[in-house]
Amino acid sequence: MPVGHVAGDLIQDLADEVKKQPGVLQTFGRRELPRAKKGSIFVGAGDSHAAALAGFYATRGRCLALDPYVLASTPEFADGAEAYFISVSGRTSSNVLAASRVKGHAKGTTALTADPDSRLAGVTDRVIKLPMEYRPRTAGMLSFSLCLSAVLRIVGADGPCDFGGALRAAAGRGLGFARGDGTTYFLGNSMAHPAALYASAKTYEVLGARAHGELLEEFSHLELFSLGKQDAVNGFDCFDPSGMARKMSRALAKGGYESRVLRSWGRSPAERLFHAVFQVQLSVLAEARRRRLTAPRFLSAGGALEASDEMIY
Repeated sequence: MPVGHVAGDLIQDLADEVKKQPGVLQTFGRRELPRAKKGSIFVGAGDSHAAALAGFYATRGRCLALDPYVLASTPEFADGAEAYFISVSGRTSSNVLAASRVKGHAKGTTALTADPDSRLAGVTDRVIKLPMEYRPRTAGMLSFSLCLSAVLRIVGADGPCDFGGALRAAAGRGLGFARGDGTTYFLGNSMAHPAALYASAKTYEVLGARAHGELLEEFSHLELFSLGKQDAVNGFDCFDPSGMARKMSRALAKGGYESRVLRSWGRSPAERLFHAVFQVQLSVLAEARRRRLTAPRFLSAGGALEASDEMIY
C-alpha cells in the first residue's frame, strides 16, 4: 500500500490509477488495431460519447460520432458503414439495442470493451478488448484514456504521443471550480470539445457539483448570459487557433468573473488532447482532496444512482 494511503480511500485509488496510465497506454499502443474507413460511425454514451467525438474531430468529419439511442432510433444512419460501439462495461442497454438494430444496415460492427463476454460483445461481429479489468461504479480514468487512445488509433489520428511527458506537464495549476452551488464550465474547440465534456462528467461524478461542457463559440451565445459570480469558467487553449479561450478569459476577468485558461502542451494532436485529459483528471482529484472526499460523490447519490443504473443498464 502506498505511503499515505488510507484503506477505503477511493480517491487515492483513482490517483494511483492516473499515475500508471502512461505505461499502460504505451503498451496498448503497440497492439495492432483495425483502421476505420471513411464514413465509419463511433457510438458511445457518457465518457464514451466524448471518446467518439474525438474521432469525429480528429478525422475532420470523415468518421461520425453518434449517441447510441439516436442510432437505435434511426439505424439507417449506419447504412453501408462500419460501426464501432464504445462501452467499457459492455452492458449499456442503448449500445446493445443499437448494435442489434443496425444488423442489415451496417457493413460490420465492433465492440470496444473491457469485457469480451458482455452483452455488447455478443451482438457485434468482433471485439477489441481494452487491457483493463472492468469494475462497476468507478469514475472512469484509465478506462476513458484507453477508449480515447483506441479511437484515435483506429481512425489513424494517433501520431507520436509522449504520455509520460503529457502527464508531467499536466501537473500544477489546473482547472478552477465554482463556489457554493455555482456551475463550473469547461469550454473547448474542435478536439478539445471532448475534453470539456469529459471534464464536466468527472465534476458531476467525483465532486457531485454542477458542471457543463460546451464548445468555445457556443458559450458566448448561450450560457454566458446566465453566468454568476459563483461560477467558474475554464477554457482549453489547445485546438484554439484564434485564441478565443484567452480572449474569453480576459473579458470575463474584467467583469469580475472566475476564469482560467488551460495552456496547451505537445507536438501532435494526440499529445495535446491527452495533456488536456490528464489536466482534467489531476485537477478533479486535487479538488476532491481539497474537499476532503475519500470517494466519488456519485457513490452516495442514493436514489439518483439507482435511477441512473436503471436507465443505463
